[in-house]
Order: sequence, then structure tokens, then C-alpha cells
Amino acid sequence: MENFRERYFFFEGVDPAPSESHKSDDGALVVGVASPRSSGQELPEAAADWFFDFIYGRRLTWKQKATARQWSGIIHQHHRLFRFTRICMDPNGGGVLIKRELVATKQLLNGIETEVTPIGDLVDAPRLLARADFILHLFKRGDPGVESLWPELAGDDLLNDALYGECKSALDHGLWALPPGVADWMIERRTELERWPEERLWALKNLDALATQLTRIIVATKPDGGFVFTKRNARQFSSLGKKDFVSAAMYCYAAFLMWLKSGDLRSSMAPEDAAGFSGWAGAGATRTAPMSGFGGLGG
Repeated sequence: MENFRERYFFFEGVDPAPSESHKSDDGALVVGVASPRSSGQELPEAAADWFFDFIYGRRLTWKQKATARQWSGIIHQHHRLFRFTRICMDPNGGGVLIKRELVATKQLLNGIETEVTPIGDLVDAPRLLARADFILHLFKRGDPGVESLWPELAGDDLLNDALYGECKSALDHGLWALPPGVADWMIERRTELERWPEERLWALKNLDALATQLTRIIVATKPDGGFVFTKRNARQFSSLGKKDFVSAAMYCYAAFLMWLKSGDLRSSMAPEDAAGFSGWAGAGATRTAPMSGFGGLGG
């Protein structure tokens, strides 16, 4: 167990959304875990030398009408469970407001106001004198983590293009994986599945939704099959249906890439009960996420 706890690193991607009406977009949170492919003592610096497994998904719809403080409490609750190495969040859809709430020393965890360690980013670090976990990145130009990967981009369209390209490459090279789907569990291990707590079960169902959404991301093309580009030569993307889990998954992977780029590859101490959260049993015990339909993107 000690080996597991020292060689697995957890990340979260957050795609918040306003909760104004039934027409509002859904928000989502996705957790991924990275583990080195080799057992060498030094942690590798290249993404290709790691397994990356998605193990948890949660959706918040307009029915929950979650406030920025409630979103913050959920992120803190997840941080207690998984002890994240990095978190990456979309600044839009209320992300900036959530960031402001994350630095509070008291959070609503399961509806109870609880003392916590604040979560901040490197921009917060100089002004936060109290102890905090500086693990947050906002996915926007100017964020230190974003700039380390894609420095001095001229527009947000280029940043989105860069992230899609990285994620498509990860899919093409088998770096992403998901736990077995609900249907697979029902066939092979139904009795075990029926004993799971409710949250664990719907988290697994949400990862099924992620797998489906991955097949429905498309890139705009011309009649001749060529890409349609923006004025800054960025590709344009859309989805045949919802894409909340895909967006959160991509931010999750971006958090991992930012950590690799930081060079701060120290061993972690993962929580003992994080293993197997959504049926995940460690690297190699998963199925590869589907790739067909993911925008037809090149690497």
C-alpha cells in the first residue's frame, strides 16, 4: 500500500456553469490519476511515460442551483478525498467567483461549515500569508501553468486549439483510460457493483457519459474536408450534445501537464481509500477511452 500511495498523483478538472435556468449549461468535475509506467526510482518528465486514468465524474445541473460557495465546498471535499497535486478550472461560468471562495478557511462540506486549508494559485501566493495549498490553475492566458505549456498565445482560440490537440494526441497514443463501464460491471461483477455506495455508482455512470461525449466532439470542416480556421489559424470545435465531462476531463489532463512542466515531481502520499474509487484498481486494469469522432483532430 505504501508503494501505491507514493506513486499515484491525483488531479481535478472543473468546468463550472451558471445555475440560472433549465437552459443553462451543465457543470462538471472530473478526477484523474497519473502513475508512472516504469518502476524506476525517478519520476519521468514526459507524459508518454505515465498512465492517466479517469476515475471520478460529477455533474451539477440547473436543478442544484449551486452557488460559487457550494462549488468551492465540493472541490474542497474532493481534495480531502484525493489530495490533489493540481486542479485546473475554467474561469468562465463562474470559475473566477469559485476561485475567490476556494481561499476561504471555512467551507461547506456536506452542508456543514468546516475548517480547511485554503486552495489558491500562484497568483494568490504573495498575498496569502496563511498556509494554503497552491495547486489551482485557471485555464486562461496569463496563468503561470498555462504559460509554461503554451506561452504568449495571441488569443483564447489558439489556447483551446492547443488543449484539444494535446488531448487528441493522448487518446491516439493510449495515454487516457477509463474504468470498465456500468454494462461491463453488470455482466461480470454485478453483485459487487450492487454493494457500492450511491456516490461511487453514479460517479461510474458519469464516466460512461464522458466516454460517450468523447465520440461526439467535432471540428468544423470545409466541403473539401479541410479545417475551418479562425483569423489566428485556430481550429473550431463543437459537440453533438453535451460536452461538460469532456471539458472537465481536458482541464484535468491540463493540470497533469502543468505539473509535469513545473518540474516539481516529488513523491506524493495519496489517501489510502482513493484506490478503487470508481472501480479503478490501478493502472492496467482499465479500458481505453473511445476515440472515434473526437473532432477528427491531428495530434
